[in-house]
Amino acid sequence: MVTAALTISRQAVFPERGVIELTTIEVQPPASDQLVMRVRRVGICATDLHLLEGHIGDPFPLVPGHEFVGEVAAIGGDAAQRRNLAVGDRIAVEMQLPCGACPRCAEGRYNICDRDDPADGLPVGREYGVNIPRTAEPGLWGGYSDYLHVPAEAIVHRLPESVPWDTAALVEPLAVSFRAVQRGRVTEGDTVAIIGPGPVGLLVSAAAKIAGAARVVMVGTRPNRLDLARRFGTDFTVNSREVDDVRGAVAEALGGLADVVIEIAGVTDAQSLAVTLVRRGGRVVLAGACGWSADVTFGADRDLLTREIDVLPSFLSAGGYEPSIAALTDAAYPYADLVTHRFSLEQVSDAYDVVREKRDDVIKAVLVLAD
Repeated sequence: MVTAALTISRQAVFPERGVIELTTIEVQPPASDQLVMRVRRVGICATDLHLLEGHIGDPFPLVPGHEFVGEVAAIGGDAAQRRNLAVGDRIAVEMQLPCGACPRCAEGRYNICDRDDPADGLPVGREYGVNIPRTAEPGLWGGYSDYLHVPAEAIVHRLPESVPWDTAALVEPLAVSFRAVQRGRVTEGDTVAIIGPGPVGLLVSAAAKIAGAARVVMVGTRPNRLDLARRFGTDFTVNSREVDDVRGAVAEALGGLADVVIEIAGVTDAQSLAVTLVRRGGRVVLAGACGWSADVTFGADRDLLTREIDVLPSFLSAGGYEPSIAALTDAAYPYADLVTHRFSLEQVSDAYDVVREKRDDVIKAVLVLAD
């Protein structure tokens, strides 16, 4: 058995709240049922910034990054046979590490896996780059790293050669978008209102049209994002800063209130607005993360009870990777145009400044770990 380290991996680490450090770690060869992924690209998500600021628990020290794609760097014999993979194959690994055995996993809702095994020192609802500390062996649990540990329970997808790495980095946010569309049961002929034209919101527009939506309206505040939404299937846009009656503007655009409203802005005001834009008996999907301490207010009878709408949270990306990879392969929408900024791992602090301040018309920024 080979026991020597495979190589050395660079990593960006959050050792504590508000601090970013660059360091290295040894990468050990995988066990028979495991593989090691060579990270090529990792997207920068607003969640990463919230983690750094301490808004999402206390996972420190943490290697962030959950929007990663790359290739097989090393693979154990059992994993190679079970997954039909070999060194050099292009892959995406889902950010969730489900147990596959709990009641939630049995339902197919592995995004809310209930696994609770204190013996391994890992949290319930294990997520790469979010809540698994670097102190958990082997320390390769986030995409801001040259290499990533992929255990037997990880969900791995093969990526086609035709999808460039920068575009492939959108597979996770697009999977989140498909999950939200699936939760809203968007089907042929539906009208859809989307609140929040960030990267995921733009991808929700494409996913809704792929699902058969007849008309889509995007609600937001940034004119450049609203303009871009039209290239991703949006038929109408509403700038909520420029109209006095957002509800009326949405109804005018769609010929009535929406069958489905999908909120992805990640602010409580947007979630409160969402329930007012849907028709009686319609569906509202709340997919934007607002932070653990955020509370949202609805009119219990006025907005919910007497209109009998479905309010459906959508968490992460379960079931979304397959349609996401198919959509990126089909390339019906200009996905590559969303990746506007590329940074090296050593430039992560500069990248965060750009994303946080929304400088230079940034849409999506990625870290390039290897070309």
